Amino acid sequence: MAVVAAIGLVALPNNGQAEGVLLKSQPAHNARLSQFDNKISLWFSGNVGERYPSIVVVNSQGQRVDNRDVGLDIAPRSHLHVTTKPLSPDNYTLRYRVVTEDGLVVSGIQTFSIIP
Repeated sequence: MAVVAAIGLVALPNNGQAEGVLLKSQPAHNARLSQFDNKISLWFSGNVGERYPSIVVVNSQGQRVDNRDVGLDIAPRSHLHVTTKPLSPDNYTLRYRVVTEDGLVVSGIQTFSIIP
């Protein structure tokens, strides 16, 4: 029985950080921006799989404002990005969904505002 327990402990990852956690976003969550370069970037703690990464950006009326051009950097594959149409002052919501290389589905919602 002790041998089985020891084997189980060896098989556990010990990197101290969960795979696929959103580490950083640009713009940051709840940011209030007077200038915006029409680019959104998300960085994750591990490699994102190439299958179906998604970022959708909508305005306060629920209209989609991104250009549907989600891109995943080849190296490192932890950076996901999308561009938007020129944005006017309003509140915006972005929804993201990725699948890590390990098959973990990671999704979330962030908001930001463009101010005059």
